[in-house]
Amino acid sequence: MPESRTLHLQRSLAALVLDAVPPSGEPFDGLREGLLAYRDLARPSLVDPLETMFPVTLALLEEEHAWTPCVDAFLEARCVPSQHHRDIAPAFLGWLARTGWGLDRWPFLQELVHWELLETLVYRFEDLPAPEGLAPSPGPGSRVVLDAATRLVSYAHAVHLASEAAPRPEPGTVHLLAYRDREGLFETLELTPATAYLLTEGASRPLGEVLEELGIADTGPSVAFLEDLRETGAIAGFTLAGR
Repeated sequence: MPESRTLHLQRSLAALVLDAVPPSGEPFDGLREGLLAYRDLARPSLVDPLETMFPVTLALLEEEHAWTPCVDAFLEARCVPSQHHRDIAPAFLGWLARTGWGLDRWPFLQELVHWELLETLVYRFEDLPAPEGLAPSPGPGSRVVLDAATRLVSYAHAVHLASEAAPRPEPGTVHLLAYRDREGLFETLELTPATAYLLTEGASRPLGEVLEELGIADTGPSVAFLEDLRETGAIAGFTLAGR
């Protein structure tokens, strides 16, 4: 079935903004100068949020003149699900994960992009009240209740230490707790494998059981660690024993 003129025009206008090389021919004949001016206005509205959200990734790829080819490939994939700026950065990460773009040259690229996006998502996470009935200190039968904005992640590279000046993270497994402190600021805590396991398993199983599994007989330091995380805002509290 032939494509309607309206749909053809819509596709052509999308190509005008999203394709690395603007199209030519009908319906652009006679309108090219004006449409290229529209492209110059519209395309940055899609690119600027990426540069703002991913400054370290931008610095990394610009070292080898790869940022523009990366963004061009992303936009040409037509995978931004809506017109909202907030959806551009998650769509960029999803596109990298689906296509594997750049992983042969930068095996840490997806992790770096994920970390930069995570920082923004945690910082901007909606303020939600803590669940009712939580205890300020844990007992053997308690479970950990993280703050709604807190995220526990693991990477194969130390992406949290990368910067615009040094955008290439060192290899090595890291476990990170990303959270907002009591002032609403983004914070990062690097965890040991044991503390990462404690927080992960302690969210669904009694803490006493998890500590025993870890071979920790003196629970005092672990309890103090968890209480400190509650004070900082990373943990909302602890379920009462038996709940």
